[in-house]
Amino acid sequence: MPGLLLDAMEPPAPAPAKGLHSYGFVVSHQKVELDVDFATQSLKGRTEITILPQEKKLDAINIDARQCKIHLRDILVNNVKAVASYEDPLETLNIPDYIKWTASQYKMQQDRLPDEDTRAEGYLQISRPLSVHIKEVDPFSDKAATPVTQRAIGASFARGSSLALNDPQSATSIFTPKTAAEQASNFQPLVITIPFSVEKFRDGLHFVGMEEGDSRYPHIYTRHSMDPGTASCIFPCIDDPAMRCTWEISIRCSRTLGDALKRKPEANQKSHSHHHHHHKKANGIVNGANGICLPEESQIPLSDEEKLLDMAVICSGELMNENVDLEDSSKKIVSFLCGTLVAAQHIGFAVGPFEQVDLGAEFREEVDDEKLGQGQALPVWGYCLPGRTDELKNTCMNVVHTVDWYVLTFGSFPFSEAKFVFVDDQIRDVEHTASLSLCSSRLLYPEDIIDPERETMRKLAHALASQYIGVGTVPNESSDRWVTIGLSHFMAGLYMKHRCGNNDYLFRQKTDSDRLVELDVRRPPLTALGSILHLGPFEYDFMALKAPLVLFILDKRIIKATGSAGLTRVISKLVIGANTSGDSVLTTESFRKSVEKITKYRQTDPFWQQWILGSSCPRFRITQKFNKKRSCIEMTIQQFQSDPVTGINESKPIPKHDFLREFKEEEIDAGEVQNCFTGPMTIRIHEADGTPYEHIVEIRTQHEKIEIPYATKYKRLKRTRRQRERVNASQAVDLTGEGGDDALYYCLGDVLQSQEDIIAWDLRDWDENLQQEMDNENYEWFRIDADFEWLCSKDLVRMPSYMYISQLQQDRDVVAHQEAMLYLKSANPHPLVSTFCIRTLMDTRYNYNIRLMAADVLRYQAVPEHGWIGLRHLEKAYTEFFCYPNSKTPRPNDFSNIPAYLVSKGITAAVAQIRGHDRKCPKNARDFVLDQLRFNDNQNNEFSDNFKVAELLVALTDSVIPRKKGKDEVLFDDDDEFDDEPKQFLKLVIEELDRHRRMDEWINSYQNIYTTTVLRCKLKLMKVGVIPVNPVEFAKYIHDGTFDLVRLTAFESLLDLGFISNNEVIAYLVNILSTDHSPFVRSRLFEIFCLGLAVVALGDGHEEQGQSLVKAEPDDLEVVTEVSTEHRKAHQIRTTTIIGALAGLKQDMGSNVVLKESLWKAVKSPELTLAEQASLLEICGILYDPVESMQVVLRLPRYWEAEHLGKGKIRFHQLNKVRTKPLKPRKQLAAPAVQPHPQPQPPPQPQPSLSVTLPTPTPPPPPPPPPAVVVVVKPSHTIKLSMGPPSTTKSLKRPLLADDNTIHIDSPAPRPRKMIKLSYNKYNAQKVRAILDSPPQPKKAAQKGHRGSVSSSPAPVPRQSPAISLPSPARTQSSASPAPSHYSAPPAPLPSPVVAASPAAPVKARKPLPDSVPICVPPKQVTKPATKHPVEKQKKSLILKFSLPRFPKIEPQS
Repeated sequence: MPGLLLDAMEPPAPAPAKGLHSYGFVVSHQKVELDVDFATQSLKGRTEITILPQEKKLDAINIDARQCKIHLRDILVNNVKAVASYEDPLETLNIPDYIKWTASQYKMQQDRLPDEDTRAEGYLQISRPLSVHIKEVDPFSDKAATPVTQRAIGASFARGSSLALNDPQSATSIFTPKTAAEQASNFQPLVITIPFSVEKFRDGLHFVGMEEGDSRYPHIYTRHSMDPGTASCIFPCIDDPAMRCTWEISIRCSRTLGDALKRKPEANQKSHSHHHHHHKKANGIVNGANGICLPEESQIPLSDEEKLLDMAVICSGELMNENVDLEDSSKKIVSFLCGTLVAAQHIGFAVGPFEQVDLGAEFREEVDDEKLGQGQALPVWGYCLPGRTDELKNTCMNVVHTVDWYVLTFGSFPFSEAKFVFVDDQIRDVEHTASLSLCSSRLLYPEDIIDPERETMRKLAHALASQYIGVGTVPNESSDRWVTIGLSHFMAGLYMKHRCGNNDYLFRQKTDSDRLVELDVRRPPLTALGSILHLGPFEYDFMALKAPLVLFILDKRIIKATGSAGLTRVISKLVIGANTSGDSVLTTESFRKSVEKITKYRQTDPFWQQWILGSSCPRFRITQKFNKKRSCIEMTIQQFQSDPVTGINESKPIPKHDFLREFKEEEIDAGEVQNCFTGPMTIRIHEADGTPYEHIVEIRTQHEKIEIPYATKYKRLKRTRRQRERVNASQAVDLTGEGGDDALYYCLGDVLQSQEDIIAWDLRDWDENLQQEMDNENYEWFRIDADFEWLCSKDLVRMPSYMYISQLQQDRDVVAHQEAMLYLKSANPHPLVSTFCIRTLMDTRYNYNIRLMAADVLRYQAVPEHGWIGLRHLEKAYTEFFCYPNSKTPRPNDFSNIPAYLVSKGITAAVAQIRGHDRKCPKNARDFVLDQLRFNDNQNNEFSDNFKVAELLVALTDSVIPRKKGKDEVLFDDDDEFDDEPKQFLKLVIEELDRHRRMDEWINSYQNIYTTTVLRCKLKLMKVGVIPVNPVEFAKYIHDGTFDLVRLTAFESLLDLGFISNNEVIAYLVNILSTDHSPFVRSRLFEIFCLGLAVVALGDGHEEQGQSLVKAEPDDLEVVTEVSTEHRKAHQIRTTTIIGALAGLKQDMGSNVVLKESLWKAVKSPELTLAEQASLLEICGILYDPVESMQVVLRLPRYWEAEHLGKGKIRFHQLNKVRTKPLKPRKQLAAPAVQPHPQPQPPPQPQPSLSVTLPTPTPPPPPPPPPAVVVVVKPSHTIKLSMGPPSTTKSLKRPLLADDNTIHIDSPAPRPRKMIKLSYNKYNAQKVRAILDSPPQPKKAAQKGHRGSVSSSPAPVPRQSPAISLPSPARTQSSASPAPSHYSAPPAPLPSPVVAASPAAPVKARKPLPDSVPICVPPKQVTKPATKHPVEKQKKSLILKFSLPRFPKIEPQS
């Protein structure tokens, strides 16, 4: 057992430096045959991998395989059996029970986990048989062409064998610069056949609907990751994104759902329990108390109709045939062919009772077929679980139009068809595989739901774009992932621009740009992000945000500089090249060269250095003034890499949702911040006559001074004429927007101009002073970066407010409108601002996003100083749009006009955010929101109002939450003590929340949005202290069987309230986090768990300590205690630095014993994947200091019983009796005194040894060598005992056990030896010392020819005692030189051996010790116990009977 323990505990050898991954071969084709068993949730199959050797001396072939059981004896290489070895790397995730680790030993488990990147180091190693030769062939001969044509899979492969020869792997760094055709032409291919099976899936394949209490339809689907390692969990392959080939896939499964769930009788004997937190499920219908499933009964109860549902198989590639299995008529075999070169990670499939929808026939019109051409329409299929066909049609109604637009814009689709399968429990919304998009069923929505339409359309458009760039065209290295991710999102954005309009597209780009400027602080550049995407979804989200924006501004600069089609033409060329020549590998440098070659844009080098290889975004501060003498505008542009006011803003608190990212990126090198961004910038000045003049300036330094010439003359005359045109245009404007296209475009916002409207709406106009100042201006307004060629923030210091108003009303660009609204949002409250905002809101010609911004700005204008004018404007706008004439009663809902529907929700949300000086929402605003909820009428509306009601509930909750107190604000809480109205209103709010929650229990809303909204609303109220904290409100939704989204919301609410410190809550959460069968639930719960840790780490429960302890005295004196400063500093460090947050978290949570035990139980869960266990170990690293010591539980030896079967066979049985005491020592005969042992000397070598020397006469000439006797004890480790001439050394040494777990009795002189292999046990070294100190006990040799003897030899001659090397106990290690540490994990303990060896004495067959194991001895070596013979003094022999010490080897401390 110690040997086994040391093997399992031994840390892996240091991995070699990761450089070029050299396989020695290229995979040209792979054939996979799979047999899926739903009842046992297992998989078995066979794969054939065709490789093209790159070198003649290819002796070893490394194949990737994880969690598979490989049938090593059946592996073939060119139909010849081969020798192979395999070790499952995922076995290291299992921690043996006898190793008593805790969360403090997390470091030891981290060392056991396999490396993330094991390319070219497959765990399945196959040796090429000697009879299989690698032959060189003529590349032009028939023999060389045959494998290539086989790889192309027949003549039906449209692109032929010439394309198959052009393997794109040649472009990757894994291979030599030669092309795959050149590599394949030198040697004949090898075909490797590997049978395998998988009985328990941790990763790679997910079964749904197979757990007890799960009423969903059973189905399975593949799981995917951008990093290698997932595909090899399903079948052996070369799991490398750059190793791509063609594929043949055959899947064998049951024909119907009833057949799939039938469990055979022999399968019932094996438990497939997954240690889930549910109760152990019954395997079908149980028979009495025995719990034995009846033969051929369903594991899950099904109705007769459900049993007859056909099982559909959807897989990457093109469906070739579907046949009934000839051996079992209840099963079928479905075959697929993927003729496009794809990697193993892009092979996906799903099996289940899916319903098929032909989306092409459903939604493609004849006009679209004519545009595409005859026979060019791509088949598009959709698959969903039974009962959701209508939702599938409604969700995917735009997919056909999307793929047709891609084909017309960028080129042919890389595969023969496109398929969408909607499955449950998937972590990400969409997974991209070859021709198949695995989508989450959370994306499905019925026809009456309109709110998620736009975002779902974008996600599905990106799924199709990823088939072009991402699957059909792949990145070369991880540093090149930004190219494929950016291009796919850029393509999806262009489609959304085509579908939703240019204004909507530019508004989203501007919004994302502003968000990027805020996020891109101390973040790695794009090229570095690719290698850290595994840290969490936040890294991918940031890359998906920044990469398409960088390509967007690159496209803008290319179009402006060259007048070409920009990146659209570049993408089209890349797609055509991948479809025709096979050039489908992208690198950062090759993409740059393609851009230069295709677009003729030569300024890519500085752009690459700044935006792709560099990090951060620039911030500009612009000042300007008009020089009348020189008739020019003098402008100064200063560039910063941080906020010019607050600097890098080190004191900014860390958001709790960014805590995990800050922790994981702590050791990530963010690279050097780009000091100065350079490039062209467009400055557009609208001069006095309104004519825009563009000036392109080159930004070269951080401080640029620019002089822009002024071009307009006679400004007053032109201004007067322009004002007259504005008045004429205002008469053509109406609120409905009809005829608005005929009016002048620069007259936006010219509504409510009549005198009646001005009085009714209380509108204001410029005063005389401002009007005079406006008349004296030499230009109307100006814009920096007018063409949107920079990702930056701009601060126009000296641009007055009336210029922003002119920009809002007269500019044609929606980005200009957005910039003006952002300025007005930050402006001080003023009736003029409210006037222009309400005119913007009422003008339907504005983009609806601008109108929503105007409604949001109006809430800042609702202040008592100006008579709550913003609130009055919002109420009157809602009345004009959505109420009956001359009434405040809302009309019934009508969502046919989606912008109007969105504006109605925006107005209500803005009213709920209005606050007075007392930090509270005024009564009339609260009543307005409550009335909208009470009078909501959706009876005659064809669309659902679930989302509107949910947002009304949120607005109603916000209306009773007071504004957060300012940093230096002193408030007295004695006001409103006698005002009962707020309490009554709060009671009404709680009643409305509970009413809609109960309503959702009877009539389910879309994805239970009512319940999740109510839980979030109550969380808000509890966090600010409006209602008391009541965890029962959330705890009743965290049990099993609750809808996933509701359950996750309840958990998130509990942890956000700080209940992570509650032992029951955290133990239950961590248990579900590690045992829930759904990977989506486990993933989200881990994020929620990190959120709970962030609440503690950032001191969210210690706000009182962080704020200044200011006390309001009656005499208006402020008394600040001295402790407040210290608390404020400590709180600032804790909330603004990740180091301080981690220290605080460790201090608060590190001593929680329940959390520590729960974490370690979670780490040992068999449901976790490799990435999930690694994430939990990282959490242990945050909370606990690493401990290198450990406790090991050793199993006591058991007695054995021997049964003689006859014919030289003995059967051994292990008994339940346990031996707890050592065996009694045998009687010893008188013997010469043993010389005293010398004291141990310091060893001259690293590993000391123990020598025992017995005095014997001088040995005579050596006798003839006796035959060797070898006794192998299985299944324990073998001890090799070598008997040789005596040793003359006298040093007493204790060496450590060797790596092969053997004990050697060595001799310096080479002579024949007798070898006995025995096992050893765990007794201490003192027993061994006592045996070694005893004198020799001579026995009478057996007579020659005695059947109990193994061999005969002359009488032994007195000889010296041999030197015996024994392991040193680890508990007493005082050697000066430390011994190396070895760790291993044994599955079972070792028995104690009895060694009886002599060079001349016969071997006697005795009854084995009780703790031994069965020994199979050849018949000639099995003897009966011989009678005792008188002792012959002239013959001497050495008989040793000992048990070896069994201690793990621990490296001693110096």
